[in-house]
Amino acid sequence: MARFLLTLAVIGLLASNFLVLTWNAATIRLSDALESVGVSTVYGRLQEHRKGQDRHLEQALTEQRTMREQVRYAGESIRQRTVKSAAANIGSLPAEAVPYLGWAVVVGVTDYELMLACENLQELESLYHSLGVAVEADPEAMQLICEPEIKTFSEAYARIPDALAAEYAEFQEWANSDPAPTGSATVPPVE
Repeated sequence: MARFLLTLAVIGLLASNFLVLTWNAATIRLSDALESVGVSTVYGRLQEHRKGQDRHLEQALTEQRTMREQVRYAGESIRQRTVKSAAANIGSLPAEAVPYLGWAVVVGVTDYELMLACENLQELESLYHSLGVAVEADPEAMQLICEPEIKTFSEAYARIPDALAAEYAEFQEWANSDPAPTGSATVPPVE
């Protein structure tokens, strides 16, 4: 009888090994049965490890979606400000040609463009920080762009080099002079 039980046990073990190695459902069932009585199995440990990896992957995908949204938002904001800056620059060209008023337009548009550039830099700084990119903006450049020293038109005009003012005065004199008799005008030479 002992020999019969031993033979039956060996046949059962061979059959279970064959089923476990060839049929996944048998592996799951046998592993669940052994786990229910408190026996740890390789399959059970692999399943727990896979569940941990799935949680980690889901967390990584969520972080990636968040980063994509942040990049998309920052890119869209920067694109909109760039379009506004270009529109202001192009739209101001005719007004910049008006004597005296043109200087005010130049200063105003430059101030507006500096404001947009400052917002772009701040947006990039925020994006870099949220993505964990260790790029630190130059504080001197940030101050120069975001907090320029020029506050009034008279201060801006005072900073214009004398040579540029002289050339501008020469240009105005030429522009206001009578045209040449042949109908063609010559531009004064730039020194």
